[in-house]
Amino acid sequence: MPLPTPPEDSGYERSTADDLARKAGTREEDFPQADAYCALLDQHHAWGLPFNGYANAAGYGYVQEPTLGIAQDGWDSHEAFKTLSWGAQTAVVYRSLERGHDIDRESARNFLKHERGIIIHGNQPY
Repeated sequence: MPLPTPPEDSGYERSTADDLARKAGTREEDFPQADAYCALLDQHHAWGLPFNGYANAAGYGYVQEPTLGIAQDGWDSHEAFKTLSWGAQTAVVYRSLERGHDIDRESARNFLKHERGIIIHGNQPY
């Protein structure tokens, strides 16, 4: 199976995602942890995986399904995500909205809704 293609530019910059994460409670000390995790997502070609645990259940809507976060090389992106601080998780999820994979955007919206109480409508990227 081929590796996922690199994400396309969504038209938003990382600074937009980080500003929104700050508004949601992410502290400056959370960003280095988020940066390190994002580098791991790059390294393991895992940006397109539902690393935050929310995945589409084939017609049933989005559900918590952490087993789908395992990269082709065996790295468990969801287990690694769970070790992040609250703020670092929030920053990574907002950053996934600016990436180009639909699975990132939809799982991110569900994570923000169910875990952070933030609703992002489908017609607005943030």
